Amino acid sequence: MTADSPYPNRLRRILAWPNVVAVAVGLVAFAIGLQIWPTTSGTVLAGALGGVVAALFWLGWYLTGGTRPVGKLLNLPSLGSIPDTPRSPSPTLTSPTSAAAVAYQRAASRMEALARGRILLVAGVADGQGATTAALNLAVAATRAGRRALLVDGDITDGRLSRFGHTGISPGLVELAKGRATLGEASRLWSIDTTSRLPFIPAGNPTADGSVLHRTEVAAAVEDVATAADIVLVDTPVEGGPAIDALGALADGTLLVLPRATDKSTVNKAVDRLRSLGAPPIGFLVNEAAPTPPSAHQHPVLRSLKRGLATALLVLVGYAALNGVQIWNSWRNVERISFDIAAADDLLPLPDDGIDVSGLSAGAGQAMAAIPAAEGDFLSLLIVGSDQSGSLADVVILTIIPASGEDPVMVSIPRDLYVNNPCTNTLGKINANLAGCPEKGIEGPTLLSLAVRQFTGIHVDHFALFDFDGFEEIVDQVGGVEICVDYPVRDSKAELELPAGCTNATGAQALAWVRSRRTQELVDGRWRTMDGVSDLVRNQRQQDVIVQVFAELSRLDSFEDLTRTVSGLTGAFSIDDRLGMGDALGLLWSLKGIDLDNLERIEIPVADELTASGESVLVPVLSFDQVLGEVFPDLAPTRTS
Repeated sequence: MTADSPYPNRLRRILAWPNVVAVAVGLVAFAIGLQIWPTTSGTVLAGALGGVVAALFWLGWYLTGGTRPVGKLLNLPSLGSIPDTPRSPSPTLTSPTSAAAVAYQRAASRMEALARGRILLVAGVADGQGATTAALNLAVAATRAGRRALLVDGDITDGRLSRFGHTGISPGLVELAKGRATLGEASRLWSIDTTSRLPFIPAGNPTADGSVLHRTEVAAAVEDVATAADIVLVDTPVEGGPAIDALGALADGTLLVLPRATDKSTVNKAVDRLRSLGAPPIGFLVNEAAPTPPSAHQHPVLRSLKRGLATALLVLVGYAALNGVQIWNSWRNVERISFDIAAADDLLPLPDDGIDVSGLSAGAGQAMAAIPAAEGDFLSLLIVGSDQSGSLADVVILTIIPASGEDPVMVSIPRDLYVNNPCTNTLGKINANLAGCPEKGIEGPTLLSLAVRQFTGIHVDHFALFDFDGFEEIVDQVGGVEICVDYPVRDSKAELELPAGCTNATGAQALAWVRSRRTQELVDGRWRTMDGVSDLVRNQRQQDVIVQVFAELSRLDSFEDLTRTVSGLTGAFSIDDRLGMGDALGLLWSLKGIDLDNLERIEIPVADELTASGESVLVPVLSFDQVLGEVFPDLAPTRTS
């Protein structure tokens, strides 16, 4: 068992108060920087500011009493320096000719010149600095040199040195103090070599009651052995409480065991305490194995810069991690809906004889089904707004992002578009597909995606579904959208009322605007129905609002904005269960690289028709692949004659 751990206490050094306070000051500066520069690049600047402030604080602390080589902190004789010996804590025993053993022999000789016939405490200014190892090796070196040395383990709370010799920890100093053992019974005699013996008094059974050493039995025993010894070395912790108070009163001085460098305040505190006990330091021994900051001998400016850089990285990584946790928690609360197009395809095959379009205008059947586009050519997101019942789609917008990097396309599909229902293989309004196909176990968004794919030829990768309340929440979360009208408008059924000019509309106002079917405007003091209000006009309004929402999302310029927006939108919509958080954030962040002024908006050519049952519907007059070919001639599939 080792007398002292030779390994540095890294955690304790990292958590030293100057480092903790420097990081705290850096965090405050970082927070202030975030308020000054509330952008993504500003976050990096704020982190740099925090690092600079932390570096300046640490440099100021160093200049007023920071970590320095011990030779510059103490006006005391040096007994030399002991090299690091990780293989053995007792080189004077195991390898007397080693460099460490020779260093201890020189130190013992210098110690004898300073303290012959005196009782010395051997202590470090903090735990783990090698005082126990030094006391052991100095005593062995003095014994080998023919001196009468006595070694005492004064650390009665731990007794590490007592366990080292394997001669038992009890009876020892504690039992001697309590009168339960004589000096002879409490002593051991360690064999150093064939001719040398080292008397040793172990600590005894560990106790936290250091006051036991104040008893006269201890003082009498120490005085007795001191008269017969050349040197008495007492291993004791400098923070030993009442125990060191008692031992200090018996000692004539203290030999300090120190690392290569330490801070001035720690040394001064230890020196002042030892002087107050009557055991002032007489010299110091440098232990190279003691925990010394690796940068202790670096230039203070370089050291402060390193700490500043570490602080900047710490606050930036911590800030990113905090926002990441908040986003993850928000993401977990988003409602998911099952979405499996492949499984739905297997359950709902197209009829062999195609779609029955009897009763419609010529060419309608061909326009209702587009040539499928290659899935890898596009990434598509279907945005669906449902009515209050949740079974009819009031808003159906397909956003198509080309993999080639070309500008994206937005297609607003009229809710009354007459297409095939994949569940029944009969014609119907496309918005009815949101009801799903319960008999096949297919959710509404999946069925609607199938209908959209059948009509457009574009595979739907993901979808987002919101209701009226969710639509309002989304608009409010991005700070509203701008709606411009020439005259005051209203629609009592949709609860719409807007003044003339441009209004930063709330979520409720934007919802009323996109849903209004009977929009009226006030012209020359009279209310009149606004010309041209139809499903296609409503589609245009929906696109306008969605594009503005995209525009606001593209302006998210900081982690804080992103976190706040994601958190605010958590309950506003549902998404497919195949959309991962990384994909969603990537899609959201990709909006920043899109010039929304160049966003292509495809209008589906339709004709008003009446079905056999007298229902008014919108029938496509041109297949979607042909419409897409006008925008992306290189990507759209081509028809063969």
